[in-house]
Formats: sequence, structure tokens, C-alpha cells
Amino acid sequence: MSDAGGGKKPPVEPQAGPGPGRAAGERGLSGSFPLVLKKLMENPPRETRLDKEKGKEKLEEDESAAASTMAVSASLMPPIWDKTIPYDGESFHLEYMDLDEFLLENGIPASPTHLAQNLLLPVAELEGKESASSSTASPPSSSTAIFQPSETVSSTESSLEKERETPSPIDPSCVEVDVNFNPDPADLVLSSVPGGELFNPRKHRFAEEDLKPQPMIKKAKKVFVPDEQKDEKYWTRRKKNNVAAKRSRDARRLKENQITIRAAFLEKENTALRTEVAELRKEVGKCKTIVSKYETKYGPL
Repeated sequence: MSDAGGGKKPPVEPQAGPGPGRAAGERGLSGSFPLVLKKLMENPPRETRLDKEKGKEKLEEDESAAASTMAVSASLMPPIWDKTIPYDGESFHLEYMDLDEFLLENGIPASPTHLAQNLLLPVAELEGKESASSSTASPPSSSTAIFQPSETVSSTESSLEKERETPSPIDPSCVEVDVNFNPDPADLVLSSVPGGELFNPRKHRFAEEDLKPQPMIKKAKKVFVPDEQKDEKYWTRRKKNNVAAKRSRDARRLKENQITIRAAFLEKENTALRTEVAELRKEVGKCKTIVSKYETKYGPL
């Protein structure tokens, strides 16, 4: 455009005020700053990464050391738990610890082969130790002794049931009573079978037929035989009858002697048992009076 005087105006220079180019530059700087932070967080410097990796390795080593110490038997476990780490909320930090020094300090073998040799013993040594422990009973330790009240209650109940059970029947022949009985040796000889054992009145037992009353046998009537008829046949029959009669008489007398001596012993044994029963009755009467007094004072049992 031209002025009224016909001259041209000089070109107007842009002012230094805010313009669209400057605003775009500032927006570019502000937009690149979060990207830089994001890249720094995703790719930290090498030194910080090394520190973090070392910290992780320390934690893994500490965890492996703790697992190895827990795997050791309780008998080999040293008092590690007495060592406490001070913790005040701010100064707590993990320190690097050498695993070998830790094992040596606590008396734990470092090599697993040595540990396996200590833990696993030969079968012969184990059997020898088991036999020795069974022969010499050692008092149970506090770690292995476990009190189980159910087992003790069941054992006491079983013992009480055994005590309450009626005893097995006793054979009377096995019971011996102290009796002052000394029979005459001649009577014992007369009561013994010739050529046999000596009669024992304490242990001899008669059969049921022997203890039954025997019937009275009447003698047969004598038959008069004239001398003319007494031939050899008559005399042989007469001798056989006499021998049989003598045998029956001897057997009857032997049985009578045995019964007599046995009855004498039983009479004395009976008197001894009667006196013993009388004493036992007195003791039972005393016990009954004591029990009755207890029941009147404290109630029934």
C-alpha cells in the first residue's frame, strides 16, 4: 500500500513477544521430560542395577543358608536363635555374609558329603546301637517323651479289669495244708502194694468204686465130702480156691489199711482247715466293720 504522499512503508519486524514458535518449543521441552523419567526408570544406570542384583544374590544366599541349617537334624542344630538382629525401624539393613564363615561359626559341616556321612550310619552300627539301647534303658529326654493320657487311662482300666476278674479255678490236689501228721512206718508198709511205691496218704486218690460201700458176701455152705471121693481133682480145685481166697483177703486188707491211714490224715487236715477258716472269718468280720464305718462316714464305696 502507498501513503498519501506516494511513498512506501518499511516492513514491520516481528516483536519479541510470545509467538506460536516459542510456544511450540516450550511444549516440546515439557513433553520430553516425562519420557526421560520413564526411560530412566525402565533402564536405570549400571551401578544401581549391580547394587540391586547384589542385594538379590545376598537374599538368595541367606535363604539357602537358612534352608540348609533347617535340614540338619535337631541334635546337630547349634543355638543359632540366640543371635538377634537389632531392629529400630530405620537402621535395619541387610549385610553381606559369607556362607562358609557362617557354617564354620555355628559348627555345621560345609560339605554335603561330610554331612551325609555323619547322618547316615552303617546298618551294623545301627543294629549294635539299637541292641545296646534296648539292653540299657536310658531315661527319656524332654524332646522325645510325649505324655499320652489316653494310653495311661486305658492301661489303668485294663489292669483294674484284670484285678476284678475272678481267678482261675485252682486244682485241689495242688494245695498243701501244713498238718502235723506222722503215721507209723509199719502202717505205711502194710498199706503199700508189695514191690510198689510207699503209700502216701497226703496225695493218694481212691476211685469212685473203692469209696462205695461194699456188699457183704456170705460164705457158701460147706459140703461134706467123704475121704473116698477126695481124689487129685478135688485137691487141685481146693488149692485154687484157697489161693483166690487169700488174694481177695490180702487185697481187701490192703484197701482197708489205705483207707484207714488216709482217713486219719484227712481228719487232721480237716481240723487244721477249720481253725484256719475260723481265723479268716475273724479277719473278714474286722474288715466288714471297718468298711461299714467308712461307708457311714464317707458314703458307699
